[in-house]
Order: sequence, then C-alpha cells, then structure tokens
Amino acid sequence: MRDWQVVRWKNTVFASLALAAFALAERSFAVLVLAVGIALASWVITAGGRRRMLPVWAVVTLLVMTFAIAVSGISRETDPADIPPLIGLVVAIALVVRLYARRTLSDERQVLMLAGVLVVAAALQSSDLLVGIMVFGATLAAVGCVIRFRLVSSGSGDGSLLGAPGILTSLELPVQSRARRGELRRVIRIALVMVLFLTLLTFVIFPRSIKPTGALFGMSAHGERGFPDRISLLTPQRIDRSERELLAMEWQGPDGIASAIAETIRLRGLTLDRYDREDAQWVSRRSASQRFVIGEAEEFETLGLSAIDERFSTCTARIWPQGLQTDVIFSPWAPIAIRSANPQTFTFAPTTMTLRTLDTDALGLTAGYEIRVQLHASESTLAALQGGSVRIPALPTFPVPAIREEALAILDRSGDAGAVELAGSDPSADPENRWTRNRRLARAFEEELRSERFRYTLDLRSFALDPVIDPIELFLTKYRFGHCEYFASALCALCQSIGVDARIVTGFLVDKLDSASGRYIVRESDAHAWVEVRTGLSQWTMIDATPASDEGPESPAPESWAQVLRFLYSPIESIWRDHIAQFDARAQTTLVNRFNAWSQGAIQRAWESVAATAREASASSQVGASGYVWIASIAVTLCFAISAAALARRRFRRAQRALGLTRFDRLHRNFALRDGAFYVDALDLLAQRGLVRPANLLPRAFALRVSAAHLRAGSIFGQVVERFYAIRFGGQRPDACARRADRQLVVQLREALLNRHQRG
Repeated sequence: MRDWQVVRWKNTVFASLALAAFALAERSFAVLVLAVGIALASWVITAGGRRRMLPVWAVVTLLVMTFAIAVSGISRETDPADIPPLIGLVVAIALVVRLYARRTLSDERQVLMLAGVLVVAAALQSSDLLVGIMVFGATLAAVGCVIRFRLVSSGSGDGSLLGAPGILTSLELPVQSRARRGELRRVIRIALVMVLFLTLLTFVIFPRSIKPTGALFGMSAHGERGFPDRISLLTPQRIDRSERELLAMEWQGPDGIASAIAETIRLRGLTLDRYDREDAQWVSRRSASQRFVIGEAEEFETLGLSAIDERFSTCTARIWPQGLQTDVIFSPWAPIAIRSANPQTFTFAPTTMTLRTLDTDALGLTAGYEIRVQLHASESTLAALQGGSVRIPALPTFPVPAIREEALAILDRSGDAGAVELAGSDPSADPENRWTRNRRLARAFEEELRSERFRYTLDLRSFALDPVIDPIELFLTKYRFGHCEYFASALCALCQSIGVDARIVTGFLVDKLDSASGRYIVRESDAHAWVEVRTGLSQWTMIDATPASDEGPESPAPESWAQVLRFLYSPIESIWRDHIAQFDARAQTTLVNRFNAWSQGAIQRAWESVAATAREASASSQVGASGYVWIASIAVTLCFAISAAALARRRFRRAQRALGLTRFDRLHRNFALRDGAFYVDALDLLAQRGLVRPANLLPRAFALRVSAAHLRAGSIFGQVVERFYAIRFGGQRPDACARRADRQLVVQLREALLNRHQRG
C-alpha cells in the first residue's frame, strides 16, 4: 500500500473512532451504527477501483444545509446544555461528508481537524468507560496520523500541517525506503510515549470534578461528588435518566437464603429535616452518633445500645458499592447489626437510623457490607436502637409563612372537617393524639399532591424562579410540576408548617432483579426522595407523595446479552469512574499523602532491613575492621566491573547499528566490530563536533557533506570510509599493521577537527 493510501486509511480509522466516541457520549445507537458504518464504507467506495466520490457541488450543498439546520436548531433551543451536542452532530455530519469528497491534501487536514473536534467534544461530554476507551484509542490513532501525514506532505512539497511549521523536517528519508519506515515507527513510538506521559502528568497535576447526573445528583447546586448531603431547589433544569449502576444488593430472608423481595425496598442514605430559606435547600441537623469499629472478626456488630430481640422477622441485605463513591452506608429501615468485608470505622445515628463510614477516602470505596434489618421493627427494637428513653421532641416550624396558609387551604379543599379541626388543635397537650394527628394530616397532604392537580416531570426548564417567592411556594401555588425532590419538599414543608414532625429521606428504590447474577441492581435513575412522619416516640412512617412517572416505560425492557454480562463490566467501570474520571482535588491530596506515607515507610523498612542484615552478618562472621575493608574493596571492584561491562555493551550495540550488522551471526559481528572499530570511532569524533550521519545517508555521501563543512577532516574521513568499504564489503581482513594505520587515521581526524585554521 502506498504512503498516501496509508494516510487516507489511517485518517478514515481516526474519523471512525472519533464518530464512535461521540455516539457513545451521546448514548445514540443509531449514530454509532450509521455514522461509523458509513465512515468505514467510505474507504471502499472512494479508494476502490472505481473511486466513487461526491462532486464538489454536492459536498457544498450538504455542508450548507447542515449548517442551516444547526443554526435553526440553536436558535430554537432554550437549554444551553443541548447546544454542544447539536454542534457535535453537525461536526459529525460534516466529517462524514468530507470522507466521501475528493481527498486532496487540504481535505485530509480538514478530516483531521473535524475528527479532533469530535474527540474533544466526546471527552468533555461524558465520563463513561466506553467513551474513555474510544477517546484513548482515537488519541493514539491521531498521533500516528499526524506524523505520517507530516512525512508524506513534506515529501509532496508541503512543509506544514494545519498551517504550522513542520516539526519533522529533519527526517529527510526516501518515501519508499526501509530506513524511512523503521525511523517512522521509532518516531511514532516516541511520540506515543510522550503523549501518554504528558497526559498522565496533566491528569495528576490538574484534577477535575465530575458532576453526577440524574435525580438527587444533577440537582446538587454545589457539584459534590458522590451522594449529596442536601437538596437544593435553586437549580431547576432538565434531568436525564442515567442507567449507570451504583449498587448491587442481595436479599436474604430470615432463613439466610437469598430470595426475591415481596415489596420495594428503600435504601435510606441521609435524612434532611431543616429548611434553609435563604439558600432554598434542605440540610440535616446535627445529631448524636455512636462510633463503632469493625475488625477482622466475622461476627456482626450490634448497633443497639441495649439487647435487641431478633426473633422478629430479621433479614439480611448484602450490598456492594459499584459506582458511587460516598461515605454513606445505605441500609433499609431499621438496621440492627452490620458486618463489613474489611476493617471499618463508622458512625450510627440512632435518631435518624443512618450510618456513615469514616475510612472511605477519595481513592477507595467502602467494600461490600451486610446489614441485618427488621423492616417492620417493633417499638421495643426501635427503643433499644435509640437508647431506651426518648424525649418528646419540640413542635417543628417552617420558616416560610405562606406554606402554612397553603396547608390550611389544602385541608379546607379536602372537605375533611376532622383534619381541619386537628390542624387547629394543640398537639403538645396529648402525645398519643399528636402521633394520630401527624399521620392523618400527612395523609391528607399526600392525597393532595398525588391528585391530578400536580404532575411529575424531570424537565424543569420552564420552572422560572422568583427572587421574592420561595421555590416550594411556587411549586404548590403556581407551577405544580416537578420531580421527587419537589414533591418531598412540599410534603415536608406542609407538615412542618402546622406542627407535624416530618423529615425528608434521600436514598434509592430497589426493585430491579438481575436474573443473571441473582442480585438487585441499583442505578442512578433509582435515586429518590421521600418523607418520614413521626408516628410514635421512636416510630417513623414512610409517606411518598411523588406520583407515578409517565416519562418512561412502566416495565423494564428485556435484557440484552450485553446487560447479562454487565457484572463483568460494572467493576471495571466503577474503577474507571471513581479513580480516573472523578479524580479531583480531594483525590489528589489523598494520593500525595498515601505516596508520602508509603515512601517514608518503604525507606525506613529498607534501612532497618539492611541494618539488621549487617548486624546479623557481623555477629555470625566476626570479620572485624579489616574484614569490612576487604568487603568494601570487593564491592567497589564489582561496581567498577559492572559499569565497565555496561559501557562496553553500550558501545557494542552502537557499533552494531553503525556498521549495519544486526542480522549477522555472532562470529562475523565480533570480527567486524574489531576490524571496523576505527570507523565507529571516527563517527563518534564527528558527532562530538555536531556532524551526525543521518540513517538514510550513505557513508560516501556523508564524507562529501563533512568535506563541505571541514575540508581537511572531510579528506581524512574519506580515507576512513574507503578503508571501511574495503573491509566491510571487499572482504579484506586487516593485519596488525593495517589496524595501526586505521587507528592512525582516527588520530589524524581528531587533530584535524581540533585545528580550526584548516577549515574550508
């Protein structure tokens, strides 16, 4: 295959990889199949025997139409986040059109530029593992494309690439020579190593923070990694459903056998009970927590402050984090014991029934753990978890007065006179009446939010914020649409505004069983927020006011062969996202601290090992001072011998390359290295003066170049070259006198190079 055809083929491959990376970033199977298939077919169609290409007018027409459609789409798009994908699609279409146009030198440059833009767009748009693999492959292909393009373009008379000065003009190699191909391979390898090194250096020095997408993730106003510890209502936007796997769970019944769950399990993460009106966000009050340490033992660590009766229905949830880096330990209600796969230190807050680990840093996830739970825990179990005696809490309040007015209006519209009467009563007078009141009023608000007056949606772009009106008030009185965070916020706000104990819980819904692995898979789209209402001193009742979604299929799609094998792919993707894609400043600090601790410990251990070995040797041998001197002299001699052998081997290899003897047998190489050593010495002398022989230049031609720079040295080196030709190709075997004469030529060459007055 000719060099220009190689360039076209490599550019086609690079363009196909760029299109594949963009399609995977967009999660578009249609773009992946059509664009990549059409791109690869362009090589057969445009470079085959008949070479069918698009005429110039067709190319211009298609590009103009594509640009017009892009401008029209951008002018109609209201969400700025949708503009970059649209631009990327336009670039992809332009790239495919260019692949079918006449492929001149200028066209190849355009293909390189358009493919490079697509690779950058894919890298900025997605942090998925498959996208990373395609971007990595496209980057490596781009390096080879640019270098080969530069060589071919320089041979065709064009000394620049993309308008920049040529960087490989020193490679004056014949187009079809074997030396050129070998040199090209070496240059490409060096360039790839440099690119990988600079990429790794940039990756470590300049960390990044990937903001998760999806409910409870995309709504985070602070861009935190992992599971957010607050709910912000100041960033209404459209949330895309993400099927990225975060957790895997196996459910074991009271008999210890893995089984299916009869009901949807809610993995609780955090509880939020205080509303910050200024920042329009829900946060958690500080609560007392207990600290536990799980060691190497295989027994469960009991969480209760007093004995818990496990004769009630006690199940076990085995959970493996796969793609979510957080210090939150997710568990169903109510956890009574925990066991971890590795030693862990964690805290348990009895009032909120939430767990957090203290040993998870930015470079390592919490290993798999097991939680023993009682889904329908009794009052005695909850009292044991909370310490036995629980004080009656103070009545809650809400900082937005308009919410209380809306709560009373909702109760009036319900037509439930009993609920209206309860709302106006004093709940602190009778504790038992207080829990009944909480349950009944919360159910009334739930019924209102689940009515047809409210609508569930993930697209909040039309939810216009008002600097004067609180977002929860806007949701209840004006817009009446939103996702689970808005419904949970509204229900909790309505309850607290009339003195009902309520809090928001964030976590995941678990109801998708993977038939291949027998585990429940928790995805990012399963993130959810709901409300818990206090219905006893220790008891809380879950109330979910979020209506069913009409934006996605109610039943899961049948599993494909790729989904069946995802248990092999998910751990790799988890490592990619947690350790590479989400390598941020916190991970950078952790990496530095770990490296410092490891290096200091390694140096100390090595020194202690050497000292201990020396003490043992001294005690066993009893060599004394003179013996140590003798050992030191032997060690120094060995060091010098090793250094001399390394230098000799280096010279041997350099002489082999200079004489072109890499394919000779060992006997002929040794004879030639001894007989032709004077020629290698002469090349070294010239190289020290800046006269280096290019690999593609014959010795006689190089002698002429030396003569042009230094007349006397060129003349002597010409004699050296003739002697080398006679030995190397003429079959002459020099005797001792001839070898002395050859070495004398080298001495004369050194003197000529030192004599500056003889330069021509």
